[in-house]
Amino acid sequence: MIRFLFDCLLWGLGCQPRSVGTSSGFGSDQLIPTRERNAFEAAIRILSSLLFLLAAVTQLPTIELGFLTEPQLHLLAVASAAWGLQMLLRPSVPMDSTAISTALWSFAGYFPFFLLGNLSPFFDKDPTNLYTLIGQGAVVGALMVYGLFRDIRRENRAE
Repeated sequence: MIRFLFDCLLWGLGCQPRSVGTSSGFGSDQLIPTRERNAFEAAIRILSSLLFLLAAVTQLPTIELGFLTEPQLHLLAVASAAWGLQMLLRPSVPMDSTAISTALWSFAGYFPFFLLGNLSPFFDKDPTNLYTLIGQGAVVGALMVYGLFRDIRRENRAE
């Protein structure tokens, strides 16, 4: 399990194992090469990975880091908010597999809570964290749809 989490963390930071060269001439398992992520996307992935590690540490019974789930801070939603701002303010960034994987990795801070079934920070006393997670998912999904339609419209106009 630790190996799996470590591999997920390395993937989130952008480290990928080298693929074996094939006879088709492509060096990876994708037929269409993906673009390199920009510096802002890399920063979002690092932030998401740090939130993932902090959330994993909070699952230990002897460590209390309640600031992660404070309803006033919404700290776990910061990475998704940064990704959303990038997609709105920089329309030149295409909505491709790199952008979508960055958006999905921005939810990494929630993963340890759901993996271990420790959902009490989301249901105890104030359900604001759960509402934030649902709203965050809806906004990220809407931005993905908007970005896809924007890119399709851009391609149609270019023809």
